[in-house]
Amino acid sequence: MSLINGFHLRNIRGDVLGGITAAVVALPLALAFGNAALGPGGAIYGLYGAVVVGFLAALFGGTPAQVSGPTGPMSVTVAGVVLV
Repeated sequence: MSLINGFHLRNIRGDVLGGITAAVVALPLALAFGNAALGPGGAIYGLYGAVVVGFLAALFGGTPAQVSGPTGPMSVTVAGVVLV
């Protein structure tokens, strides 16, 4: 049974385990990027950015070369530093 193009219920176990693994890896990375941005909220803003960008990337799709997750907000920060 296919609910969404490319998504099958028989793969749900692997999808959930892959999502948990990605979250465990992305959490410390997002917190570190939030600290590196030197914003007033510190690490929590990195976490918020990773969650929001992750949901938006999942909602609107993208390409295999799309930067999403905690790396997305950090690319904007690095671009701002490079331009200054």
